[in-house]
Amino acid sequence: MKLKYLIIAAVFIIIFYIGQAGSFLYEGTERSKTQGEEQKTQQIIIGYYPAWKSYTGYTPESIDISKINHINYAFAKISPDFEIEMGYPDKDPENFKKFQELKKIKPDLKVLISVGGWDWSGNFSDMAATAERRERFADSCVEFLVMYGLDGVDLDWEYPVGGGLKTNSNRPEDRENFTLLIKEIREKLDAQELKDNKDYLLSIAAGASNYYIKNTEVDKFHQYLDYVNLMTYDIHGPWDKYSDFNSPLYNNGDKSPQYKISIDSSVEAWLKAGLPADKLIVGLPFYGYSYRVSKNANEGLYQTHNDGKALSYDSLKKEYINNPQYIRYFHHQSLVPWLYDGKTFISYDDYQSIGLKAKYIREQNLGGAMIWELSQDSEGELLNALYEGLYDGSVLAARDYVGHWAEDVIQKWLDMGYVTGYPDGTFRPEDYITRAEFVTLVNKAFGFEETAQITFTDVKEESWYYAEVQKAYREGEIIGVSKTLFAPENNITREQAAIIMVRLLDLEGSSRGAGVFSDSGQISSWAREYVGAAADHGLLKGYEDNTFRPQNNIKRAEAVALLDRILY
Repeated sequence: MKLKYLIIAAVFIIIFYIGQAGSFLYEGTERSKTQGEEQKTQQIIIGYYPAWKSYTGYTPESIDISKINHINYAFAKISPDFEIEMGYPDKDPENFKKFQELKKIKPDLKVLISVGGWDWSGNFSDMAATAERRERFADSCVEFLVMYGLDGVDLDWEYPVGGGLKTNSNRPEDRENFTLLIKEIREKLDAQELKDNKDYLLSIAAGASNYYIKNTEVDKFHQYLDYVNLMTYDIHGPWDKYSDFNSPLYNNGDKSPQYKISIDSSVEAWLKAGLPADKLIVGLPFYGYSYRVSKNANEGLYQTHNDGKALSYDSLKKEYINNPQYIRYFHHQSLVPWLYDGKTFISYDDYQSIGLKAKYIREQNLGGAMIWELSQDSEGELLNALYEGLYDGSVLAARDYVGHWAEDVIQKWLDMGYVTGYPDGTFRPEDYITRAEFVTLVNKAFGFEETAQITFTDVKEESWYYAEVQKAYREGEIIGVSKTLFAPENNITREQAAIIMVRLLDLEGSSRGAGVFSDSGQISSWAREYVGAAADHGLLKGYEDNTFRPQNNIKRAEAVALLDRILY
């Protein structure tokens, strides 16, 4: 017991110093997974690479292929005679050669050609309108893949029936014709697979809204596809009247003035429409949107605005995230952050929200994640969060402590399982720690396991902390706020922490030592002898101004740090 007391004594010294620290094969034409529906899906990561980024220096070899399964090369066009053609003929052949070099390094890397996109979807409807045109396009796709050593086709039609650019052709028959187009391409790819002894992939990029589902035949076309890349971003943007979230994970209960769509609601709608979960790929944005709001209210959220623009994650890091003028907020229902400086609202994703989305993909057993687009996170911070979240799981812990003075120790304790984050994925290092949480930390840190009967009427058997309070009571470390009350959910104060430590050390009480502090009069009468005993034995020091601040609460980061410094 002496060793235990010495350790705790040292911990006690530290606590008051800290107070000053501020988650293929196919049969016939229907694509199916080889492992069967009962097994967990092995999630994949698909990254879009825009060809135009090669003009800026972000060339294919810049991609961290260690964390990518598929690369969708964006974009190819549909020619006036309804064949696939290069979008950037001055860059595409060179880039295709570079992809072949990457595949030598990572043989299982898949590179697909993505056709269309926002700017080049104009000819889809006319191309899909007849059987002859659909076959011509499908044949040209197969020739394109073989010629450049690619692994599949990704159709990014924005959008069948309606939507997209006003200059796009569209017709009601797009709904059925899209299915026929997908089927035609799949059959051509199947035939080529037999010739090449190679699998060819077919996917689509699809809208997140019910409008897209209504205008397509999900229950019919999915059998021909390997994946559906759900564009669960641009859910809100500067085109909306009000500032809002780019890619919320969940809908929230806010009284917002505009429509609500989220990743979760979109996934639910697509699954209900008949898409198998293992074919659904959740799209993640590596960019955000800024809004110049017209009124300084609600931290910038749901305000009218002007001067909206897109910002890459690289730009966000450089200009805004670490800018002290901008405060980071986090929506604990939608599970996404935003920045606000009183004038500009910025919706974006960071390490924490990407990790939470990875957690969602794993828990829902979906096919994986898709990124738009890779160059916007050139240092790989968001990609790492996604990769860790899907495969390692380490990012599933809270990450709102990044940049905090106690970041390293918090991460260590999360990894050890001594502490956990909140259900929304946050750790909240600056939140105060409750009396129940504090004794739980002490119990875990020092391996207290034996329990004793307690008589506190406010500590119920069904509560999560019941056994922890029993352990603390067994060790003699606690007293209640009265004979029958422990107040487990109240924040613990410095003087209450002093009581716990002194009782553990079994020190004699002495009110004399409390007098060394200039604010000794603020120490509660029932705590005075414990604070004094700690002072007499050199166990504590006050702040630089010689105050003890007995009523100040202890923060979560402080509590973790003080225990770590002595144990490790």
